[in-house]
Amino acid sequence: MKRVGQAVFLFVATLVTLWWIFVRAPGPEEVCEHIVEVTLDEARSAQMNPESEAALVSGLSQRCIEHKLDKIQLRGRVKYAEYAKCVMAAQTLLDVESC
Repeated sequence: MKRVGQAVFLFVATLVTLWWIFVRAPGPEEVCEHIVEVTLDEARSAQMNPESEAALVSGLSQRCIEHKLDKIQLRGRVKYAEYAKCVMAAQTLLDVESC
């Protein structure tokens, strides 16, 4: 009985470790926050006026979160995790688009 308990523990530990490595990803809010920051950085470097910046960002965050939640439902957690990690590493909107 003791060996069965150890085997179950080892199995669960392995699953948690694999999840931690492959499936764990930033949530939609964090990903969208990064996208908004990258967008603002590019808007500032393009010397966009503050009113245009505000208009750009005003609806971006909420639409982005809804889009990411849909992406999780349609493609699954593993694909979303790959996507989210790619987006979080991106430094430009072109890099974000390539994810």
